[in-house]
Amino acid sequence: GSPYSGFGKRTNDRTYGDLHQWNVWHGSQEPWHNWDKLSGRFVSEFGMQGYPDIRTVDYWVGEDKAERYPQSRTMNNHNKADGFERRLELYLMENFKHAFDIESYVYYTQVMQAETLSSAYRLWRRNWRGKGKEYTAGALVWQINDCWPVTSWAIVDYFLRPKPAYFSIKRELRPFTVGMTRKEVITYSPNHPNTRAHFTADYSLEIWGTNSTLEEKTVILDIKTFDLNAPDASQVLVYEMPHKEVTLAANASTELFKGSLVEFGQPLRTKQSEVPRTLIVSARLLDSDGTVLARYANWPEPFKFVHFPAPSELGFKIAVDGDSVTLSTDRPMKGIVLDVADGGEEAKWSDQAIDLVPGDPQTVTAKGLNGREVKARYLGDGSA
Repeated sequence: GSPYSGFGKRTNDRTYGDLHQWNVWHGSQEPWHNWDKLSGRFVSEFGMQGYPDIRTVDYWVGEDKAERYPQSRTMNNHNKADGFERRLELYLMENFKHAFDIESYVYYTQVMQAETLSSAYRLWRRNWRGKGKEYTAGALVWQINDCWPVTSWAIVDYFLRPKPAYFSIKRELRPFTVGMTRKEVITYSPNHPNTRAHFTADYSLEIWGTNSTLEEKTVILDIKTFDLNAPDASQVLVYEMPHKEVTLAANASTELFKGSLVEFGQPLRTKQSEVPRTLIVSARLLDSDGTVLARYANWPEPFKFVHFPAPSELGFKIAVDGDSVTLSTDRPMKGIVLDVADGGEEAKWSDQAIDLVPGDPQTVTAKGLNGREVKARYLGDGSA
């Protein structure tokens, strides 16, 4: 059966056999940022709910438009998870400034699911550190698809429409990936041992790469820092590390950087009331010919604290050429989900839940676009 640890060990033992890690969503309802502490030798179940495509929701709502809101009886009937209302809102309220119209609720729960599941794979792949250090050997997400139209933990809905989480997981399972953590570090003054009123607050930044091939891979590490709220678009880029050649170990993760965010432009703080700069750190792994092998943009969290620029200040562009859709921006953007503007039959997208930074345009394909206009949802799009 599963989970099973063997050797007389408890089924939640992190070093033997497999475990089901449901302390995100169920159990102690940990933040998804704690996946690195919630790891195991083999994680055979974990998950997060997210609404399906709005077309699937409209299928079960049918003609009764009075039921087309998140808390309706019909919506309840199409979610069979115990206590799902409390759990969805717990994770939404902890992390997002969100809206309650059904289109927005679909979007925010989908981005939440994508962030949760991609974070798990990113942090657990780091734990495959080489011979004798295979602390996490694998993970199986619960679940792939649904047997009826419903809101659930699935990453592909009943009609085989992928949710954004499908694509965020797909990115984290590529042969080469790059990951990053940002954690606050509080240092209390030794000159005032009887009080915690005197301290400095910093952020520790750690960056690693992964390589699932059986050969070492030499790549170029490209790191940039952007200030989301810079007064002018020309001032958004605040730090650019000189390109560094690094070697990714075969079939393992490789630590690439550890240091303070101060190096990237974040001032130390001495008061809790001091608001840190909204710095987005972008890391890319480039091949010798400049091809992007992997990218990841680390944002300050929770996202609900971020003051996003007005959409008119982003310089966001969507360029369509046949089935190719190229996205570019003058300021960092988070959680871009694309759709056809007319709301008709969906296109088949090659990527979703996209994070975008200046100077790094991304191109996705959209089969079935047929000349239709493309629209985008993203955090800070004015819906909440």
